[in-house]
Amino acid sequence: MNLTLRTALCLSLLMPLAGCPQGDDDDDSTDPVVDPCDGVTAVSGADVELESVGAGVDRPVDIQNAGDGSHRIFVVEQNGRIRYFRDGDNTARTWLDIGDLVTNVGGLGDETGFLAMAFHPDFGTNGKFYVHYDNNSEDTVIAEFTVDDPADGEPDVESQRIILEVGQPASNHNGGAIHFGPDGYLYIGLGDGGGAGDTFGNGQNPDTLLAKILRIDVDNPSDGREYGIPGDNPFIGEAPLDETYVWGLRNPWKWSFDRQTGAMWIADVGQNQLEEIDVASAGDNLGWPCREGFEAYDGCAGDFTDPVFEYGHSQGVSITGGYVYRGCTFTDLQGQYFFSDFTYAPSSPLWSITATGDVGDVWEGNVGILVATMGEDERGEILLGDYAAGEIFRMVPQ
Repeated sequence: MNLTLRTALCLSLLMPLAGCPQGDDDDDSTDPVVDPCDGVTAVSGADVELESVGAGVDRPVDIQNAGDGSHRIFVVEQNGRIRYFRDGDNTARTWLDIGDLVTNVGGLGDETGFLAMAFHPDFGTNGKFYVHYDNNSEDTVIAEFTVDDPADGEPDVESQRIILEVGQPASNHNGGAIHFGPDGYLYIGLGDGGGAGDTFGNGQNPDTLLAKILRIDVDNPSDGREYGIPGDNPFIGEAPLDETYVWGLRNPWKWSFDRQTGAMWIADVGQNQLEEIDVASAGDNLGWPCREGFEAYDGCAGDFTDPVFEYGHSQGVSITGGYVYRGCTFTDLQGQYFFSDFTYAPSSPLWSITATGDVGDVWEGNVGILVATMGEDERGEILLGDYAAGEIFRMVPQ
């Protein structure tokens, strides 16, 4: 790893990585910068394989790290638990169980349940984290939990503070990711409410929270809500709603921020023909249901932001969004966006593209596991979850 790339990791726009210097503007210390990539052997080339880092989880649908230097890997199980693995130990431990709060999940492909989590940027000191689940009425809940000992404790179910609830007219297209952005605000991805062809007319409806990426301030509740509205949200005081950051989505099953540039990468699951990847900015309308990918769907018109990539159902049927690679190991893969597809078959692909939509160096067909989610460890190495076998893998050199 060259010095520029190592420095970029520590200067990430997102939460600081383990080993990066912390402090405030009044800190006059001359402590040396600790390289988060120390001890990691960087390699050239693009040949990758998967290495197991933990097993024994049930239906993994989200993978996160706490950004607290512990190098723990946290896994959301669709039926209501958060499990975790310690660095170098593949034993799955239960950290939180909210199964009683979460709707019962059915067979393969059920889109309800416990869908995602995000750690507060100051988790190491305040112990706060946030979850996205469907309650027993199958409506969306975004809630805060707190753990008294962030380094080694377990959260109390009774610490739940419900931040936001959104009614869901159907049991699919509920989205599936929440993240804190480079600005410290919480972003929430929600689908169009379900059904086929935008059944409920939410894709271009400015007056619903559905079919959107929302942006809220969980630290400063206001106006009787459990959250505040950031003052620079793009639609304050006009349609769409104040919480809206990006709209016109069908089902952003997984999306993420580039930890170096802050760019928002959205994998939006398509209808019957096309899966798409968008790199979105504040106020963008991604066009559903007027468009599916680059193509017209129902013929309506508007000022839409083009996707950067699409693929047809001869290659996959339901995109699983991933991450832009910013890790320590692969020098030649820096800046490539890795993603997969939930194919309802024994094996998913592992693909990559560049920010301009060009196919990257990895386009290798199946990887031998069924990928419903991807993640990053604290160093930025890419993780994949096998939904069928309940195992977590890290992308490593071949």
